[in-house]
Amino acid sequence: MTGGRAVERFTVPGGTIAYEVAGEGDPIVLLHEGIADRRMWDRELPRLARHHRVARYDLRGFGGSSPASAPFSPVRDLAGLIDHLEMERPLIVGPSMGGKIALDFALAHPGKVGGLCLIAPGYSGMDYDHVPGGKATFERDETLSRAASEAWAAGELELATEHLRQLWATALTGSSLELFRTMVRENALEVFEDRSARHETREGMPAAARLGEIRTPTHILVGDRDNPAMPHLANFLARGIPGARLEMVAGADHLLNLSRPDAFDSALANLVSRVRGSAP
Repeated sequence: MTGGRAVERFTVPGGTIAYEVAGEGDPIVLLHEGIADRRMWDRELPRLARHHRVARYDLRGFGGSSPASAPFSPVRDLAGLIDHLEMERPLIVGPSMGGKIALDFALAHPGKVGGLCLIAPGYSGMDYDHVPGGKATFERDETLSRAASEAWAAGELELATEHLRQLWATALTGSSLELFRTMVRENALEVFEDRSARHETREGMPAAARLGEIRTPTHILVGDRDNPAMPHLANFLARGIPGARLEMVAGADHLLNLSRPDAFDSALANLVSRVRGSAP
């Protein structure tokens, strides 16, 4: 049980995916980041469930989901969850690694997506060389990432987590910061060793080369206290996705819904209105 809701599971090739679903109304699916699990949405799930049917789930190997030991597709996992729950064109919220999955899903299944809320999103085909200003910030990213990896390899999990905090979570305080640390500690094999990600497969051309094909309403959020590379990447996506809206959020880091929950709530509400207005 999580917050009074039963954790459910559905079967995927090679394992099971843990998920929760609550509420009634227009559907929303919440993905999570590669330094978190579905608990990053502890605040949002009950709030959104007042007016929506909301699902959140753990990616392979995170939280309560089985780790991958053979080739798998996170896009197929997401499609399986949506079909399992019989959701019709949900709005998909994709932060970071979840954003990458959401974009690939929108390209693979355009008829199954009602809207995209992307938070500091990654994307397949990402290359700092083609992002203006991005390459210059890559060295800082690499330095802190390398320090985290070296600390983990030396058996110093707390130090490794601190390096990740400096890279991704500089705005978090109090219970939100503790939640970040807990999620990193409890998902360390995925965070530091890519236990499941090393088995990930994808189909078709990378999203970076296909952004113009996305026709669903899209809102992109990025924090001004995030990794300095992220605004450059978000700008690249906003320029490439027709009609996409980009919002820079003051005081937010990579876990934007935790560092600036008010800004996330407002942006999502605006996107919901936009999606409803564009529905046939």
